[in-house]
Amino acid sequence: MMQERIIINEVGLRECFQKQKKVYSTENKLELLDGLILSGLKHIQLCSFVSPKILPQMADAEKLYFSAPKLENITYSAFILNVKGLKRAVNCGFKKLETSISLDDEYGLTNTGMDDKRALNELNKISDLAHKYDIKLRIGLQCAWGRKNNKMNIEIITNKIDKILAMDPYKICLADTAGFAKSDTIKKYLGKIIPLIKDKPLVMHFHQTQHGWKENVYAAIEMGIREFDSSLGGEGGSPFLLRSKGNIPTEELVKLIDEKGYHIGIDQSGIEKTVLKLNRIINKIPASTIV
Repeated sequence: MMQERIIINEVGLRECFQKQKKVYSTENKLELLDGLILSGLKHIQLCSFVSPKILPQMADAEKLYFSAPKLENITYSAFILNVKGLKRAVNCGFKKLETSISLDDEYGLTNTGMDDKRALNELNKISDLAHKYDIKLRIGLQCAWGRKNNKMNIEIITNKIDKILAMDPYKICLADTAGFAKSDTIKKYLGKIIPLIKDKPLVMHFHQTQHGWKENVYAAIEMGIREFDSSLGGEGGSPFLLRSKGNIPTEELVKLIDEKGYHIGIDQSGIEKTVLKLNRIINKIPASTIV
């Protein structure tokens, strides 16, 4: 009997480096990319196409793409927030892109400089161009479980999802940007959203929370989710949220999924070695997990 498969999207090359105060070299990122590929990761977000004035850490996006090894079984993607970013990505040759809009107006303004109306207008333009250029576009919702607290009206979410569905994206993603998601609210949201989106694939982008993150993954799997974003070493978090915690660690997510009996196809020891490389590059002393 074949094991059911769960997909991991590695987002550490963007999430980790965009949060650093120092700008690291393309060579540093390529060294980590080699480790990710050798570990068996097939879905890797390389970078984001954003203003280098705002995020100089991502100024080498084009260089990184053209320097990355092009392999048949590896899918690279990039994160964008506007039409300009999409055009840069298309000019490189990306065929898969991620974008998102915020459910929290204040965060949306800080993150993109756009209010809700303008963000939706820009998203429609991005979507139209993605269809034109045959780009697989994933559209996400930031702050899906709130920004200042975990009180988010499910009707606001479903209303936005209705608008996103009208754009016919490749996939939809829910992002717990501020780390307020809990297993019970995850089940509550997904119980409403999954019937709404029908056969459209749904991805979870969880962050670490004060309550931990493993129960959130368990809850999502229980509800039928089979795709997650994660970041090498648990690095990341929004550079525009002071209290934003890191993403869920790829190496720990791989272990969790393996233990649950799903097929993941990723080498645990390879990922752990790549985390050590990352820690050396950013001069981080890893936290002990020994009890």
